Amino acid sequence: MNVNDRIFELGMSVKRGEITWRDCADYINDEFGLNLSRDSVRSRFRSRENRIYKDERNDDTSASSGGMSMNNSGNTFDRSKGDYTTEYADGVIEAQRIVEYNREVFGDKCKMLEYLGYSPEEWEFVFVTTSVWQQHTKEQTTKELYAVKFKVRPLVKSMNVEKALDVAKEVFADKIDPLKVKARKDIQGLDKNKLLFIPQIEAHLGKLSEKIDTGVEYNHKIVEERVRKVFEEVILLQEREKCDRCLLVVGGDFFNSESNSQTTSGTLQQNDVRFKEMFNIGLCLYLEGLITLRENFNHVDVKICAGNHSRAMEHFLYIALSCYFRDDEVIKFSDDYKDTQSYVFGDVGLFFNHGDANQKRLIASIPAEFYQEYGKTLYRYLFVGHLHKLEVVNAENGLTLHRVPAICENDDWHYQNRFGVGNVPQHEIMIFDKNYGMLSDNFVYFGGKSRKNLTKVKKNGNI
Repeated sequence: MNVNDRIFELGMSVKRGEITWRDCADYINDEFGLNLSRDSVRSRFRSRENRIYKDERNDDTSASSGGMSMNNSGNTFDRSKGDYTTEYADGVIEAQRIVEYNREVFGDKCKMLEYLGYSPEEWEFVFVTTSVWQQHTKEQTTKELYAVKFKVRPLVKSMNVEKALDVAKEVFADKIDPLKVKARKDIQGLDKNKLLFIPQIEAHLGKLSEKIDTGVEYNHKIVEERVRKVFEEVILLQEREKCDRCLLVVGGDFFNSESNSQTTSGTLQQNDVRFKEMFNIGLCLYLEGLITLRENFNHVDVKICAGNHSRAMEHFLYIALSCYFRDDEVIKFSDDYKDTQSYVFGDVGLFFNHGDANQKRLIASIPAEFYQEYGKTLYRYLFVGHLHKLEVVNAENGLTLHRVPAICENDDWHYQNRFGVGNVPQHEIMIFDKNYGMLSDNFVYFGGKSRKNLTKVKKNGNI
């Protein structure tokens, strides 16, 4: 099989929703030693598809007059274009197909989807209209054809996170054996009044960005480098600060999508890896990071604050990690899985939410939901993310809202819609004193020119 035949074969799998054009390009490049982009592969497929259609049309002599026909809804069909497909950035596909009439299919939307090459489990119609016309063949017979014009979109699958989480806990607990780490005595010389805080790493692992589209490259390999860089900078900072305790928050759109390549609410995402590999990469990165933290702190606390891109996948990651460390005396996981979390360290109250909720209601709800934690603390911080930018709002009524940045680059959709253009990918590492609140805010920068981390020193509550 030559390369164009293979492209056509895989392209039909794409049309059926079984793989993506990125997958198709990867398969072709691996099999034939090429370096084709997904757009090049898609273009070759379209060319081959149109040629096949024209060859079929040349075998018949059309007896229809004119190039247009109308259906009863008033939509027009351009038969001169034959079959065509238009794909939109949000995953919606608009197309036209010339097909033979099938009594069992027409009138049943599920069967019609399958007839057109789309799985009813993955796609749904936005609209579908048909127009009948006749065609005379060389054998002097008349063939009745239908022009089907339609628009389909990826089916939004409801996901019961709570139910999925219960299943994951049972499966992971049964399949994952705790790591056999050596017991050790406390590290001497660490300050029990100090906490090193690592907010959720908004990495969007799996996100694909290509330089030709956005001016920057971003893929799972870059994510691996950046996440490891975050933990390296944590250890360098710990050598100076000597904190006794570390708090790590897992989640915050660490993954770019759920297992169906969509966000939790159903928005289609452009990924460079399938979900199994994406999950394994993320699991390995956090395992490495936690083992490193364990060697440098006497206590490591871990909490979950899942994002809107991959709420279920991040819960699975958190549960899998907790199974690995369930017998450990240094690393401790919380059994609180709510989307809004709290953590108390002396007079310091830290609160977490992804930040996709209504901000005004979110701020007002913290003292109500966490009245005990709020009432016994003096320095209170609400950490959110979601918008991929650093933002600090002055303390109001005793609560400081702090929006953490992201380490990822823009993808094509964000670039086209001008979201986050010019933002410098970065991550924060903060130091807290249980008596005085935040002592310092440290930044790890990525992309652009290489520069040293910047530290703002805060003493006794004043910068």
